[in-house]
Amino acid sequence: MNCTSTEILTLLKSIAAGAAGVIWAFTAPIVPYAELCTFVVFLDYFSARQLGRRLRRKMSDGGEKDAVAAASFSSARFGRVISTLVRVYLALVLAAAIQNLVVEGMAGIPTGFNCVKFVTGVVCFRQLMSVLENESTCSDAAWARRARRYLIDKSARYLGLDDND
Repeated sequence: MNCTSTEILTLLKSIAAGAAGVIWAFTAPIVPYAELCTFVVFLDYFSARQLGRRLRRKMSDGGEKDAVAAASFSSARFGRVISTLVRVYLALVLAAAIQNLVVEGMAGIPTGFNCVKFVTGVVCFRQLMSVLENESTCSDAAWARRARRYLIDKSARYLGLDDND
């Protein structure tokens, strides 16, 4: 069987299009959940940037240059945001696979349970708690003082201090 390069190229295009269609059919149902998770991850990122600015302003009054440098953001920190997004997307794809291949039709599992919605809820809860921690840190508002009793103070992390200090 002699195949010309045009026939081989057409065959490869067909295989690639079929694979892309299968991937899209599997991932299309999780796109709205991925968008929501992306929104809350970036919300956390921007609240962390605001915290860094508040800490820089507070520390610049005291003349501590190292603290100001530690509170600034870098491409490495933004890289962590991208890494978080990749992990979230992989968790959503894994949840969709578990939902489609394992959970559906399984005895003992409530019929309305959806793994993708559960993972989305966990991610949103975690990120929104981080936003609350960012907003309560270095804030003089009454709600922030009450919230700091239950939430982590992130100023030590941004200033590079040990938690025991």
